[in-house]
Amino acid sequence: EGAAVVLAARTEPAVATLAQEITATGGRALGVPTDIADEAQCQRLVEQALANFGGIDVLVNNAFRSEFKSFEASTTDDWRRIFDVNVFGALQLTRAVVAPMKQQGSGSIVFINSMSTRIIEPLAGAYAASKGALLIAAQTLARELGPAKIRVNTVVPGYIWSDKMAAYFRHLAQQQGTSYETVKADVTGRTALLHIPDSDEIADPVVFFAADLSRVVTGQALDVNGGQHFH
Repeated sequence: EGAAVVLAARTEPAVATLAQEITATGGRALGVPTDIADEAQCQRLVEQALANFGGIDVLVNNAFRSEFKSFEASTTDDWRRIFDVNVFGALQLTRAVVAPMKQQGSGSIVFINSMSTRIIEPLAGAYAASKGALLIAAQTLARELGPAKIRVNTVVPGYIWSDKMAAYFRHLAQQQGTSYETVKADVTGRTALLHIPDSDEIADPVVFFAADLSRVVTGQALDVNGGQHFH
């Protein structure tokens, strides 16, 4: 969409490869290996973005950690590891961009949340709780940062189609003694559009929140799930 993109992830080859793909098409991109659980790395990421592109208009918080255990089988440290990334890591990175956004008089912050906050399943307690906390944190930030013309919104995906999702369906089929096609048809049939969105279809609403099209939208959570559930 014409934006200069600063890519952050813990794996250096991943961000470097994606940055090269963007620049090869004529775009502007920078890959910065970053662990958002480390506050100093968050600050370094912001400094490099500012040094290379002169400002930060949009922050998309997409990093997450998940572990699936029952509450009784989990320790407090298990939950803390998930919160350190999903909540505190995202908030550390957000804190680092607030000052430059305030200085320029505008900004858009987008949090990627999860259907786990809408549909409660066993074994996902720590992950769901972290995403629930992040949802309320985003709304609080929208209220507090609104006077500075910084908007804060959330995208809540449902299932996202990918090779990993296909592998998960094959695993379920094996467990249930049925076919992959049956499992996929069952999950797809739970959506109003009879369609499981892919990553691009989740990304488009993020672009909406990033762009001026949503210039008077803040504090909102948009469910993007093909009509899997309504909220």
